[in-house]
Parts: sequence; C-alpha cells; structure tokens
Amino acid sequence: MYSLNNYNKSISYNINEIVLILKDLTRLYTKLFNFEELFSSESNGKTRLNRQLFHDKHESIHSDVSEMNIYLTEALNVIREEIIAILEKYDEKEKVDLHTLVFDDKNFLDILRMNLTTHGVDLKSKNKCLLDIKNLLFLKNKIFNLKYLLNMIDTTILDKYITKLGVEDLVNSSMIFEIIDSYGLQYEEVKRFSLLVNNLDYYDEKITSLYFLNPLLELHKRRVDNFTYAKVRYKIFLNYDCDITLNKGILINKSYLENIISSFIEQSCMDLIKKELKKGKIQKEIDVAIVKNKRSLQVIVRNNGFDVKNIYKLFLSDVDNKYILEAKNLANMMNGTIDIIPIENEGMQYILTLKTR
Repeated sequence: MYSLNNYNKSISYNINEIVLILKDLTRLYTKLFNFEELFSSESNGKTRLNRQLFHDKHESIHSDVSEMNIYLTEALNVIREEIIAILEKYDEKEKVDLHTLVFDDKNFLDILRMNLTTHGVDLKSKNKCLLDIKNLLFLKNKIFNLKYLLNMIDTTILDKYITKLGVEDLVNSSMIFEIIDSYGLQYEEVKRFSLLVNNLDYYDEKITSLYFLNPLLELHKRRVDNFTYAKVRYKIFLNYDCDITLNKGILINKSYLENIISSFIEQSCMDLIKKELKKGKIQKEIDVAIVKNKRSLQVIVRNNGFDVKNIYKLFLSDVDNKYILEAKNLANMMNGTIDIIPIENEGMQYILTLKTR
C-alpha cells in the first residue's frame, strides 16, 4: 500500500520525467518551422516541401509522445493502487472494475456512499473515505486530460497524409502552407500540454469569448478529414461556429472544455462510421455550435450518424464509451451537465451545459 507521501512522490516522479522529455519534444516541433530546412529547390525552379524532414521529425516526436504516455499510464497505476488500498479497508475492492479507470465518477461515488452507509460505517470514516476517493478521481481525470492532449500533439495523422502526397502536391504552395499551418495548430496544443504538465493544479481562466476554440476546431477539421478506423480512411466534414462573445466574463477551465468538445467529435466520428457500416456510404458531417442563453452556455456537437436508441448505455462503464464517460467526468468537475439526444433519422446530438450565473 502507498502511504500518502510515497503516493505524491510517485506521481511527481512520473510528471518530472515528462517535463524532461517535453523539452526535447518542443525542440523537435520548432525544427518543423525552420524555413531553411523545410524546402528544397527543384531544377525547374520550383520549391518542394522536404518530406523527409517531416518523416524524420515525426519518428522522434512519436517516440517522445509514446514515452510520455507510458509515464502517464504509470501515474494512473499509482492512482489505481491507492483507490484499491482505500476500498480494501471497507471490503469494497471486489465490487468495482478498476482496470481501465474509465467509469462514471459520480455514479461510482454514489454507489460507494450507499454501500458504506448500508455497512454501518461511522460518519467520520465514511466522509474521509469519500473525500480521499474523490480527490483521487479528480487527479485521475487530470491525468486522462494530459493523455488526451498527447493524442492531439502526436504527428501520426499528419505524417500519413504527407506520405500519400504526390510529387506535384509537394510543390503546390497552398497545400504546403496548409501542412505547415496544421503543424502550427498542433504546436499550440504542445504549449497547452506544457502549461498543464508544469501545473497540475491549474484551474479556471476568465474568458469573454469562445474564439480560443477556433484553432482546436480547425485542427480537428483537418484530422477528421483523414479519420482512419480499422485501416480504412473516412472523409468527414466538420463545420463550426464559435463566433460568440460574453457580456460578462466567466471562469472556465479551457483545457477541460476543449477535451469535452474533442470527446464529442471523436464519439461523432464513431457514430458516423457505425451508420456507414450499417447503411452504406453517407455524407458524413459534424457540426459544432455555441449557444449563449440567459443563465447558461451550451456547446452542441451534432452529427448525422448512427441513432443510438438506448442512451443510458453510453454512460455505462465500458472502454467503448470512453469518450462520453471522460467528458461526463470533466463536466462534473466544471459543475456542468451532459445531455445526449438521438435525432430520429438524422443523427446524434451531444450537449454540454455550463451555468454562467
């Protein structure tokens, strides 16, 4: 069993190792914007994108991302063992599956609270148990959030795209600068990852608009255009509108909000694939909209994918539902709610509602 002191040391060790690797990752990314190395001149005077440079840097970036992911997994293992150690005190260990740590946190705590009450655990011990578990679940979600950001800064999708380009594509100026811009959008996520790794207790920021979501959604627009599942590439269209300002600023955890939107988009991609596998080729579309009401802010992600009749199943502890479960847990940490609405013969709609008052 980990003592609290050892537990903190174990988490800190893994985070510190990530900080060291991150320095190399940042250096690799900045190399991708060195214009002296980015291009090579053709004999006919044309300028070609140096594809080999991107391939070489991708291999190194992917290696760094994979190594950091291992350290985050180790941090999750520490959290899992600590949760198990607490549950063992009250004979609750065998009643839950903690293998993936992907479950509905609120439901988990509600059931634990009920079980502790049923077993006659005194109030002081029960409250301490619930508080300790809650804190561990919060930390678990922070680590999962870092894992999400790692996925966003992995260059695999962009590298596969560059690999498929023909010689003429590599001298197409508009295509060249779109590629460079895509890596620039990912670099913004690298900076976000660096900020959070160096400050796990990072909380809310005051925002007066939702424009900060545009770079993330533009990156997703390019990612889903090359979405691959089971080695099959699917072309998905993403539309978004975040042109909204707030009369009064609100405090919000921008990273959690970005993660939730990303989870909705990833889930929507799976919805679209399910529908295509069931009904044949379809025009696959995802729409992201922000709606400001008098007392709340809503983020709505809608797709024309598979109509899931039993919405409750999406909240069951199942790794196949990881996007929804992780989004729900982050929404709880933001005092928000998530609603899922099947639209008959039209698709699915995922809604995050945040109170602004």
